[in-house]
Amino acid sequence: MNKLLKNIFFVFLALILMQNFVSAKELQFAQVSDIHYIYDKENVMDKYLYFLSLSLNKKHPAFTVFLGDNVDRSKEENVIGLMKSLYTIRSPYYLVFGDNDAHSFSGIGKEIYLDIVTTFNNSQKENKKYYYFKPNSDFICVVLDDTSDFAYSSHGEIPEEQIEWLDKLLTKYPKKLFIIFQHCPLIPPRNEYKLTLLNSDKYKEIISKHKNIILISSGHYHQEQITQDENGVRHISAPAFKDIPHSYQLIKIIYDENTYASPKDIDVSVELIKV
Repeated sequence: MNKLLKNIFFVFLALILMQNFVSAKELQFAQVSDIHYIYDKENVMDKYLYFLSLSLNKKHPAFTVFLGDNVDRSKEENVIGLMKSLYTIRSPYYLVFGDNDAHSFSGIGKEIYLDIVTTFNNSQKENKKYYYFKPNSDFICVVLDDTSDFAYSSHGEIPEEQIEWLDKLLTKYPKKLFIIFQHCPLIPPRNEYKLTLLNSDKYKEIISKHKNIILISSGHYHQEQITQDENGVRHISAPAFKDIPHSYQLIKIIYDENTYASPKDIDVSVELIKV
């Protein structure tokens, strides 16, 4: 009888472990920041972007996000050259505005920039400065624009309309897990005032208010760092791809929507990939 009970116990335990294993899910994506692409005859950056494309096609991320300062100067030929270099990436990819990318006073406006991007990129077809996409049935990825429309500024600032839009989106989908992408970080990797996000207080209120934000990714500082705030939200700062050794981040999220209570319940790992 004891042997029978032991066998029943081990079968029951195995079923529980199997159920937990099956319910665990995974989302893996890549992020690349601060390419600072310049179109020239030498095409130096094109070589590294070719290797980036090869690496991404080998890793098969669910999607890739380019975190801004994708071009070094706000010129049409730079944006076209960049998009041609990214064209061989097989996975869906999306672009975030950086402070160098588009400003109408001393470069091309964001409408022209987006016209070029949406012409080349089959994933990002809507001509919108900020938007969201769904990589699977559990996640919503938000792309914010914290850069100036008119003139170059190294300070980031998220307009009130975007903060309100984000708040409504988070409220609308309380059971979805959120990832936010922007150029200027909410929690920077170092103290440098000229690069800071100006209106961060209202934004922080929204982030603290909602419990379904897993991580916020950004670039701008050309420095890799991972910080977890008091609510468990990861703030991931990406290195500059233009800097040697020309690297990007591969982020893996392991989650179980059935047992989720807060961002602290999510396992997030970041791997630095050199091309």
